[in-house]
Amino acid sequence: MEFFLAFVGFGSLILIVYLLLTEKTNPAVAFIIVSGCSAIGLALLDINLQLGIGGLLKDKFEIAYFAKIENPVFDFKALSFFIKQGISSVSSTAVLFIFAILFFGLLNEAGVFNKIINHLLKFSKNNVYGICFLTVLISVIAHLDGSGASSFLIVIPAMLPIYEKLGMRKTTLMTIMAISLGVMNLLPWGGPTLRAATIIGAEANDIWYNLIPIQAIGLLCAFGVAFILARREIALGAGKIEISISHHELEKGEYTRDKSFFLNLIVLLGILVLLIVNVLPSYFLFMLGFCLILFINYPKLEIAQKLIDKYSKSAIMMATTLFAAGILIGVFDKSGIMKVMASVILEILPHWALVLIPLIVGLSAVPMALIFCTDSYFFGIMPIVVGITQSLGIDPMSIAIIMVVARNCATFISPVVPATLLGCGLSGVSIKEHISKSFFWVWGVSLICLSCGASLGIIHFF
Repeated sequence: MEFFLAFVGFGSLILIVYLLLTEKTNPAVAFIIVSGCSAIGLALLDINLQLGIGGLLKDKFEIAYFAKIENPVFDFKALSFFIKQGISSVSSTAVLFIFAILFFGLLNEAGVFNKIINHLLKFSKNNVYGICFLTVLISVIAHLDGSGASSFLIVIPAMLPIYEKLGMRKTTLMTIMAISLGVMNLLPWGGPTLRAATIIGAEANDIWYNLIPIQAIGLLCAFGVAFILARREIALGAGKIEISISHHELEKGEYTRDKSFFLNLIVLLGILVLLIVNVLPSYFLFMLGFCLILFINYPKLEIAQKLIDKYSKSAIMMATTLFAAGILIGVFDKSGIMKVMASVILEILPHWALVLIPLIVGLSAVPMALIFCTDSYFFGIMPIVVGITQSLGIDPMSIAIIMVVARNCATFISPVVPATLLGCGLSGVSIKEHISKSFFWVWGVSLICLSCGASLGIIHFF
């Protein structure tokens, strides 16, 4: 029975990964249909054939739901309970993402980020080193909203003309951006961190609190790479032409509110400080920040509703995926099936191979990013890794940090991430050229971040 349950679990996850990689359907549909059909099938089998699934989950795997039932059966009542648990485990993460998108979206509409970027452009020097460092800074600021697509849309139009006039390669711009955005994507409202938090049942802000030192190291690496690439550009003859870059300022939008800039900035910095202090739920902070920014900039209901509608689409799409993932978590994790899967692997693989899993995952995450999309990596691979390593006494938080750090660094060189393709289109760099020029830089930064995390005691590979 154990091997049968493990077979159903692995088969379901492999099917989900296949559907995601081949783009047969969107993640929400894959999670709900595959998980739901598998769970209903198991329930019908246990009810009608009395396979003893409930008894196995009670006696060997000590699932609390079955503890008070004398002859437990994996029936629809049990399935309903596990699904509710799964949905509950992702609710705070979904709320966090919705209000983070609305908060940063309104700040962007108010012109806060554009004003900061324009200021940096105005006072930067016309030299290759300055431009490369400026690319890192602008990428960091642009990616505060956690959206790769919007970051490319902001940074590339502002910086590409400067690169071209100074005789700098466009691939350098994309490499610096890929590293900078990858490091910034560790934020608690970034997609990978949210997904990892969902899998281990933690708050995204709790993961990020541990990630802050690693993120700081990653940003230093981004500046280091920018410095090295700037030297290469100079060696190739870049920077010999003096240009004026003032006319490359980003234009004001219809809903820009320059008069409220400093007040908006105070609210932004206040929310970020409270997130770091970690004394209040992160989703509440973004709910509060969203209300303040809306009141400060758009008191008229008609304009406020129009802007909320504009950013609700992307917020709801991600929230839909997270709630669908809650079904997957309820069916396979809360029910104990994931423990069965881990148990089977523990029986098959030798101990020396098992203890190397965290290290293997950390080293291989960047190459795997070229094949696995974010959803398939975190919802298909991470649950199995967490299940196995938890049985070996390794903290799931450590595994989450390893996978988030390593995968994030590679996010924006991955051809299965739509934002990467957008960036390549805007810059005129082919995806093949972008990967060939950026891959080893990205992998190197990933390994440095993981090594520093291990030396600081944040990450435990064994």
